[in-house]
Amino acid sequence: MTKPPISEIIKDMLTSGKCLVIGANGFVGSHLVDELAEAGYAVRAFDRFSGPAQFKKSDQVEVFVGDIFDDQAIHEALDGIDYVFHSFSATTPFASDNDPYGDITLNMLRNVQIFEQCVEAKVKKVMFMSSGGAVYGTLSEHKEANEMDAPIPVSPYGIGKLGTEYYLAYFNRKYGMKSISYRLTNPYGPRQPSHSKQGVIPIFIGKIKAGEDLTVYGDGTSSRDYIYIRDATKMIVESFVKAEHHTYNIGSGRQTNLNEIIESIEEATGLSAKVSHLEAPKTFLQNAQVSINRFTEEFGVVSNTALTDGLKKIISNL
Repeated sequence: MTKPPISEIIKDMLTSGKCLVIGANGFVGSHLVDELAEAGYAVRAFDRFSGPAQFKKSDQVEVFVGDIFDDQAIHEALDGIDYVFHSFSATTPFASDNDPYGDITLNMLRNVQIFEQCVEAKVKKVMFMSSGGAVYGTLSEHKEANEMDAPIPVSPYGIGKLGTEYYLAYFNRKYGMKSISYRLTNPYGPRQPSHSKQGVIPIFIGKIKAGEDLTVYGDGTSSRDYIYIRDATKMIVESFVKAEHHTYNIGSGRQTNLNEIIESIEEATGLSAKVSHLEAPKTFLQNAQVSINRFTEEFGVVSNTALTDGLKKIISNL
């Protein structure tokens, strides 16, 4: 009997286990579903599916319609699951800044309840989609924040994300449930809604194409680390099984300011932007710098999609 190639044996070892993606029809979640399925994992995609599925149809993917606030639905969705990818958030940074109670009750409290169910279901590992800039807060304005730095979140959204990370550490210590908090910087790409209040790139593209004014807080020199979504999901999927740490920054390692973003969109669309400047809110960060050295030292240098190429992919999918 002929033995399979070593490469196939290794792939089978790495892709053993079933994955549940919570928030599977959202921007990050849908790309995680695609990334996991393409890597050979069996995926259960959990969401309310108020619209058509955004991820690709695949024999690897099982659609599970349910509400994250329904205990029975979560219980059933966890049946037979080895790995959980939690990418759902009931709030946005803008919404939670005006209603901090929402992050406590709709996100952090519910997350703890879901983690309790993960323990009961004997899930091997939970991957939580956290936030780089929001968690590090003012620290990232002055230096490249790394995972060993003490976070200083200044917004309810960041406080809620960090609180959930701490609860995962608690569940690990008390119950032995392994977890990873992936602190994403500013992912962008196809499927990101332009009508929401989160994601400056799709919002700006939508407004420029509609001939509407862009609202820029400050003088446009505020900077962020923008990473193309499939670069981010690739980093996550290729690392979660063998990861040695509980926290990783996920980003491109480059800073781009708003003025540069606008210029790049103008170049990609061939349209001119009309910009209105407003005073920045008190919780607004001028810069959000994060280091991805921990990831690259452990898993190698990441090949990132250039911003201009990423913008073209978004526009071609509109």
